[in-house]
Amino acid sequence: MNIVDRAEVGVDARKLLVLAPMLLCFLLGTMTGAYLFTFLDVFALLIPASLTGCVGLFYMLFRQRLKGYLQNSETERLNKDFEKIRGTLERAQMFLRSFNASHRNSKGGDDNKENNGQVVIELEEGFEDMLERMRDIEEGIEHFCHTPRSTDSQHERVSGQHDI
Repeated sequence: MNIVDRAEVGVDARKLLVLAPMLLCFLLGTMTGAYLFTFLDVFALLIPASLTGCVGLFYMLFRQRLKGYLQNSETERLNKDFEKIRGTLERAQMFLRSFNASHRNSKGGDDNKENNGQVVIELEEGFEDMLERMRDIEEGIEHFCHTPRSTDSQHERVSGQHDI
């Protein structure tokens, strides 16, 4: 079995983990509904309808809180990742600076020293550029996460619907 086949088996296994409980709940619901129909007649449908209504009400009440929690946890994760990347880039930049300083002081061929120095200078400039772009991205994410999204609330007021 090649790597593509193994990946497809993994995807199918994950699908099965979702679909098997759904099938089990469907079968359990049909058997329970048939049993309750003998006692409650048509009113047996009130049980799944009330269960669905309660879950929908719970979702509607706690949607914003859950959304805020997920947004905050994602922001924290991104900040940790940015700090790791920033630390790695700054350490690499310091290493290049020390490498550049040590090669300026070392004895050797002037051509080789100039080539190494030019490479180090280009790498330092690249690292500085990457760090600056990372700071810009981080500021953009922070601004996005802390700015209320008025377009969603305006859309919900106009249409009277909530997105799922």
